[in-house]
Amino acid sequence: MSNVEIGDTVQTALSGSVPTQLQRGSRLIDVNVQLPLGRFQRPEQLEAIPLFSTSQAPIRLGDLAHIQSGEAPAEVQRFNQRQIYLIQGSLSDGARLSDALAEVDALWEEMLQEKILPPGISHLPSSAADTNRQIQSALGLLGGLAAFLVFVVMAVQYNSLIDPLVIMLTLPLAFTGGLLGLWLTQTAIGATVIVGAVLLVGIVVNNAIILVELANQIRRRSGVSPAQAMLQAAPQRLRPILMTTLTTVLGLLPLALGIGEGSEFLQPLGIVVFSGLAFATVLTLFVVPCFYQLLHGLFKSA
Repeated sequence: MSNVEIGDTVQTALSGSVPTQLQRGSRLIDVNVQLPLGRFQRPEQLEAIPLFSTSQAPIRLGDLAHIQSGEAPAEVQRFNQRQIYLIQGSLSDGARLSDALAEVDALWEEMLQEKILPPGISHLPSSAADTNRQIQSALGLLGGLAAFLVFVVMAVQYNSLIDPLVIMLTLPLAFTGGLLGLWLTQTAIGATVIVGAVLLVGIVVNNAIILVELANQIRRRSGVSPAQAMLQAAPQRLRPILMTTLTTVLGLLPLALGIGEGSEFLQPLGIVVFSGLAFATVLTLFVVPCFYQLLHGLFKSA
């Protein structure tokens, strides 16, 4: 008698089984075969469950198995036909998901080295860990795609590659400021951070656009050199750039500080845009004029 047959017999004795169905009109009714409820209350009663071998000789479960009390999981879960055991937990106040995952991985490696676990046990990453890795990998893809689309639009509008290239130099400054803000506030990279980075691409180029556009208008109108055009354009655009940046940054300040109920979810977005825009604006006033003169002079001489 196989283990499967013994298990089926025990299951039928304890909870019953459905060997067939009866049809009543258009309905099928299960025929449940089971022993009277409350029949098995003690281990001795379980040992008396009758079994039938291939020789049709009646034997009892106690003749083949020793029954004793023990602990067992309430539910057996499987993944890819392998039994799994889920270890769940929640983050404490102030803890970060990336740090918690790194600590779990370190504990797992320590148990493997000390051979605490029996052989054949493997470690599967949690869905939170997979989601966190996917989000971090998507940050570069979405940020690069947004930057490429912005560059294409400006290249079509300017009918040139020099001015869009000068404007796009503000994006590394913005991303540097955003990452600096995340590092200073110890904020983990998540979905809202990606949304903030994509928004930052479209916002931070505005200051460079209005500065480069005015310099081009001065060059077409007066025929001066790129350096002289930028020297005239920068003082005229300094006040509008500072005003628009200050209004945007101050508007994002409550969100970056996490003020208000439920603002914790959008706080990383506010931190990225706030720090990235503030950092990029300060350096844009110095970097864009330098590269405007450098690239125009380089391609003109070439």
